[in-house]
Parts: sequence; C-alpha cells; structure tokens
Amino acid sequence: MIPSEKLRKIISKMRKVNLEDFKWDESLKKSVFKLKYLNVNKGISLREVFKNGYNIGNCTITAYCVSKLFDRSSICTGKVEILKGTKNSENGEHVWVETYDFIIDTTLMIKVPLDSIIAKYYHKEDTITPLFSPFDYNYSIDEHLRKVYPENYYAELFDVKK
Repeated sequence: MIPSEKLRKIISKMRKVNLEDFKWDESLKKSVFKLKYLNVNKGISLREVFKNGYNIGNCTITAYCVSKLFDRSSICTGKVEILKGTKNSENGEHVWVETYDFIIDTTLMIKVPLDSIIAKYYHKEDTITPLFSPFDYNYSIDEHLRKVYPENYYAELFDVKK
C-alpha cells in the first residue's frame, strides 16, 4: 500500500468520512503514474513520487503535473476541512485540480464529483498558475543529487524531510 492510500484510510477513520469510494480508478492512476516530472527523456516518473509518498506535502507540484492530463482544469488553492491538523496542512491549506465535474486530489489520490458531500470539505480560495514549470528543470542539479546523494535523491529534489 502506498503512502497516499494509507493517509486516505487514516483520514477516513479520523474524520468519519468514506474517502475509499472516491479513490482513483485504475485508469486515472495508470495515466498519472505514466507522467514524468522534469521531461520525457530524463525525468522522475510520478509512479516513483507517489510510491515514496513525496506527493504528500507537495500538492502544488503534483497538482500542476496531474492537471496536464485534463483539457480544461484549474489548479485550486484553499482549505480542506478533512486535512486540518495534519502534519503538512495544520490549518487545512491545500492545492488540488478541479475540472468541470471533479476535484482531483493528488495527496489523497481521490477523484470527487463536485456535487458530492466530500466536495463540500473543499473551500476554494483562488485558482493559481504556477510560476514554474517542473518540465524545465536544471539537470546539473538533478545529476549532482543523483550522484552525490543517491539514497536521498528524491527527498532532496522534493524537499521531503525524513
């Protein structure tokens, strides 16, 4: 079980909500995991990011990457009540992808219909356009981290604290 799945189960139990009904179907999961962070020739697959839990606490970058799967989507920022008090979201701060019909949460790996009860926990404050592109990454830093800190490479790249 990957970290997002564990977190989803913990939040479900803690908040007495059933997030399992909204987990990503295999088709969405497969599409997300095929994406690469950086570029198609020399990047980190999002499969590795999610497998290692580096998407948790890095919702802006993962939302940006996943938003590329949808023709029309927004990257939303705001508060999510069910995340309040968690390590990376003390006050419920969060970033997610929104389409015309769904909220796509890259931390909990859920796809929530906008008209569902779970969607009411998401309070959009703004839509954002990141000022960066993860697909335009400086490979000299990338190569340095990979060679010098192979065991901490992903942690360093995603600023994950162990």
